[in-house]
Amino acid sequence: MNLRTVLLLVFALSAAAVTAYFARNWIASQRAAWENQAPAQAEAPTVPFKEILVADEDLATGTFVKPEQLKWQQWPEDGVIEGYLVKGEASEQDLEGAVVRTHLFAGEPITKSRVVHPGERGFLAAVLEVGQRAVSVPVDATSGISGLVFPGDSVDVILTLETTVKNEDTDENQTRYFSETLLHDIRVLAIDQAVENVDGAAKVAKTATLEVAPKEAEKVALALEIGTLSLSLQSLAREEEAIEGGLQPASLVNGEAKPKRSYTLDLDVLYMVGVPYGLRHPGVAPETVDVLHGSEAEQLKF
Repeated sequence: MNLRTVLLLVFALSAAAVTAYFARNWIASQRAAWENQAPAQAEAPTVPFKEILVADEDLATGTFVKPEQLKWQQWPEDGVIEGYLVKGEASEQDLEGAVVRTHLFAGEPITKSRVVHPGERGFLAAVLEVGQRAVSVPVDATSGISGLVFPGDSVDVILTLETTVKNEDTDENQTRYFSETLLHDIRVLAIDQAVENVDGAAKVAKTATLEVAPKEAEKVALALEIGTLSLSLQSLAREEEAIEGGLQPASLVNGEAKPKRSYTLDLDVLYMVGVPYGLRHPGVAPETVDVLHGSEAEQLKF
């Protein structure tokens, strides 16, 4: 082997070594660049979120909102519109006591326009059951049960009236008194202008607002013209619960239903009727006594 051949062989080996070196470095740099770009491509673009208050269950119109019926849910920040209740700016307690104005579905954002708070316009209309009416009746310490009737209670409405009747036997006018249970199991919506009692303290009110049917509203309006109305508080225990507990509810006598209509006459209260020196029975002619004073005669009735 001559010198020229040896030099060519050394040159070829050196060129191959240099090429391999640069190729390895290029491959290593490309791999590093690819590994650095892969995590960035795998990560999703970051979207800012806010937490807003939504309904945790379906809430029908007229439902009183409670904190346990609500929850916080993440919402894209660019999708948060005015009226949404955002965490940090509002809380569940802000809606306590409010009433749903229009139906809310589970997961639906709650806005200020979808609920109405006590004292706001339209609150009473939202509280009313479908087809029912609200009427107000004047009450005092006696007719309002000393301020112990609260919104949400059930009451009976009693009409008391005074009238003058003519005794056909004696041709005399007599003042008579009657009372009648006008309405049964009526829900109290508000006392004065309050639809809730926060501290539970008794307060003598001047007005009670009741939830009644349209025909019952007509009866109340007429009753206010012919007499006075009083409230009779019902027990929290319903009649069905009383029957299940082995008790006999007031609407049953010996297990049989009593008629709902009930009235009381003044003679049912005045037990002295018919006794000596007491009141005589209506329709019974009075006893007469002729009294002589000299030449004059006088007839007295007893």
